[in-house]
Amino acid sequence: MLVLLKFLFFCLLINYYSMSYLKSSETLNSVLVDAYNYYPDIKKSKFDLEASKKDLNISKTDFLPSIDLTLSQGKQITKSNPDTSNYNYTTLNPSSVDLALSQPLGATKYLNLKSAKNNFLLSEFKNESLIQEVLYKATKNYYNFLKERFLLDVAIKNEENLIQKFEATEKRFSFRDVTKTDVFQAKARLAEATSKRLEAENNLEIAKSDFRSIVGRDPNINWYDSKDKKKVIGSNPKDWSKFVTMPKLPSTLSNALEIALKNNPELNQIKLELENSKINIQKNGLNFLPELSITGTYGKSLESTRSINRKESYEITADLKVPLFNKGHNVFNLNKSRVLAFSTQNSLKTKEIDLTHEVKSTWNKIQSLISSIKSLEVSVESNEVALEGVIKEAGVGTQTTLNILDAQKELTEAEANLVNAQYNLIESSYKLLQSCGLMNFNYLQIR
Repeated sequence: MLVLLKFLFFCLLINYYSMSYLKSSETLNSVLVDAYNYYPDIKKSKFDLEASKKDLNISKTDFLPSIDLTLSQGKQITKSNPDTSNYNYTTLNPSSVDLALSQPLGATKYLNLKSAKNNFLLSEFKNESLIQEVLYKATKNYYNFLKERFLLDVAIKNEENLIQKFEATEKRFSFRDVTKTDVFQAKARLAEATSKRLEAENNLEIAKSDFRSIVGRDPNINWYDSKDKKKVIGSNPKDWSKFVTMPKLPSTLSNALEIALKNNPELNQIKLELENSKINIQKNGLNFLPELSITGTYGKSLESTRSINRKESYEITADLKVPLFNKGHNVFNLNKSRVLAFSTQNSLKTKEIDLTHEVKSTWNKIQSLISSIKSLEVSVESNEVALEGVIKEAGVGTQTTLNILDAQKELTEAEANLVNAQYNLIESSYKLLQSCGLMNFNYLQIR
């Protein structure tokens, strides 16, 4: 019973420190929110979406008649010199008010409204596609920075171990326990480890720059515990789980394909472009048909002539415009719209093929990485045990310095391979979400 209570207390303690760490550490949610608020193209896309909404409202007003009001005011002076002795001088102040109401009739405005609605949906899909691309890049850069930080820790740990091995080898050489060859082998491996550490440091700076370009700030990942400044990880790739949470993926490949072909914003853009191409064919076909419009006018004039002091007029007109010949533009425009529709249709088929291949390859890569990570975890554990065994055996003379160095190198490579595989898995998972059109705040449950 006492053992059970101690175990429960230990679990609670671990959970407390884990929660304390998570509260103070950078999270993917905060990264995505900051990237969304920072990235300038998202702000531009919002303005483009608002402009498209205005165009839709303008298209809706085409169903209303147009009303024009014309006002005029003038002064007319007439002087006449007749043959008689009378001198005639007349002054008039003519003024007029004209009100004209025009209502075009025809199918063009209905097609324009359908096209405007599609253009607004196109803008929404473009905005959605841009947001998903930004969120994916921010996710990728966030986890890439984590990966490079882990690889730097692996490189530092390897260099520190090889420094100890080199110093120990030099000391043993002074006692004639090892040869000069052993010293140079240890020195060569140390130089290689130093080179790897410098490379890892440079890669980390590049990853930080990539993160800043999409999020607008440096990453704020607490690599140390906030209380006792103890390192959160011990250069162990298994600690990756402290920073990473796998997203919810579609349950099956067929489910992923179904979601992608339905939700992918780029695919939906091409579908709307194809629909607009068909509408353009209909609009260009109307150029061969008569066009009808009705116009009503009301006019009122004062002092228009010497003999008329006031005049009112009413008029209603029906105009029928029949196109006979317009240099063949109507024929060429109709043929052009048909060609563009065929081109868009082929683009849609190509996008469907590419998207299907993208989803399948990403899905298979994820499944392969899951299996690979399990094997790499076993490899890391086995190499850790093997290194301990080689060090002990070298102490009794059954293993050489080269054997220790080889075992250390194999462990380092296994740890680096595991870190890279873990990164590739999380990156591929979010890439699959983007292909499926699920890389958004709602699906990721980010508020």
